[in-house]
Amino acid sequence: MMFSPTGANIRHIEKHWPEAERDGDSQIILEEYISALKAADDKRKFSVPENDDFKFETKPFEHQRKAFYMSRDKENFALLMEQGTGKSKVIIDTAAHLYANNKITALVVIAPNGVHRNWINNEIPIHLPEWCPRKSTYYYSGMSKVHKSNWAELLNSGDVLKIFTFNVEGFVSKIAKDYLANIMLSNNVLLVVDESSRIKRPGAKRTKFITKIGKQAKYRRILTGTPVTKGPEDVFSQFKFLDPYILGYESFYSFRAHYCIMGGFDQKQIVGYENVNELITSVEGHSFRVLKKDCLDLPDKIYQRVYIDLTKEQRRLYNAMKDEYIAEYQDQIIDAPEAITRLLRLQQITCGWFPQEEPIQIDKVNPRIKALKEILSNIDGKAIIWARFRADLRAIEAALEGLCVAYHGGVSNDDRAHAVEAFQKDPKILYFVGQPQSGGMGLTLTAATYAIYYSNSFDLETRLQSEDRCHRIGTTENVTYIDIEATKTVDGKIIKALRDKKNLADIVTRDPKSIFMEEDNG
Repeated sequence: MMFSPTGANIRHIEKHWPEAERDGDSQIILEEYISALKAADDKRKFSVPENDDFKFETKPFEHQRKAFYMSRDKENFALLMEQGTGKSKVIIDTAAHLYANNKITALVVIAPNGVHRNWINNEIPIHLPEWCPRKSTYYYSGMSKVHKSNWAELLNSGDVLKIFTFNVEGFVSKIAKDYLANIMLSNNVLLVVDESSRIKRPGAKRTKFITKIGKQAKYRRILTGTPVTKGPEDVFSQFKFLDPYILGYESFYSFRAHYCIMGGFDQKQIVGYENVNELITSVEGHSFRVLKKDCLDLPDKIYQRVYIDLTKEQRRLYNAMKDEYIAEYQDQIIDAPEAITRLLRLQQITCGWFPQEEPIQIDKVNPRIKALKEILSNIDGKAIIWARFRADLRAIEAALEGLCVAYHGGVSNDDRAHAVEAFQKDPKILYFVGQPQSGGMGLTLTAATYAIYYSNSFDLETRLQSEDRCHRIGTTENVTYIDIEATKTVDGKIIKALRDKKNLADIVTRDPKSIFMEEDNG
């Protein structure tokens, strides 16, 4: 997270985070503002009960026990637990506890697409205590008549814990909203937003809907390992869903005025932060923060790069397009969104595609596919292959036919579920080919010991989430992350930004032309 080098801002951060260091631009990178919540949590005196009659189905780790007993009876709570530390289990145990004490009749989980089915197919069967009667189902668009009938039957069931899961993307549909509204009207609900960073945009329609309907829930929870990727403004909508009184602001603009320093063109850009200690004080009693390094004895993460050279035709097209963009900056102002669009086009060329509505393959032999095959020939075990563009995914699937499963926007929900199961259990399936935007959240892919980034997203949260699909509870071996980088291209900037835990879009916003004017030589 970037902080403007104003005197007051620097003094504040130096006071509260003396370990922070300035980068080369005289700005302060506060990579883990939210880790201060953990420090605050550690200072709170809380003892896990020695004698309690709650019978866990699966033995909890000590941090899971603490999170469970700290939060189980609270109406509003945030489990800010890093990916892979087992926050789903804490929620499932909480639901069983509340049901056993006649506090709730239903558990409703809102999660990213695919992840919402994982709750039903994997997490609930493993962790929900056998003594807790249950019936469960999930929502998907275009549900069959049989599925609708089962849903209606479950809605009218008694004497069981009713469990419903929704994909957050589905709330663009009135039908999904109506289904959720019916559940809320007829049940005492524990409402959970999994990967709650998906509702961090205050103005988004689904954020407004989930926040509004959340008021009808008896208990509310948010789950995320990355509550903050840009700045403290990210926490506003997430905690407003829990209860606006936690932060003390109903209005985002009032919240921003108190915690954010505005600057830039027309004073509309956040350039720094203030009063952050107040924010931490506000949320610490309603949250539990834990990092993997502090609670799990997990194997190491190992990072590598594999460098490739563009073909002559790729280089010609790349340089021509880059020179065109640079020339345009001499004559006109190009804003950050336009710069990002152009950056995407350059990235497509480095991946072997001429950018247009239906990308055209530049050369018969793609050096990136060739590099991928060489990487795979030299590793022992299963691997996840992440790629950004649909054209990349198709090319990879064709190259690995029979050895891989696919998980991306072009794959049905049923096939996605089968893909995860096959990758985890079938020894013949060696590779999981996925798009981080759709497969990078909520999945357990611990069969992999390698994750290969064929092409990267610019978004830090997406990168962190995708890394932790194979580095979580259940991981027994070191995990190696390999980035494929075309030398003297934007690839270097993208990878460097992500490795430094920065959003490339934020860098481009500050200086759009820099992305084209400089090169990383690899």
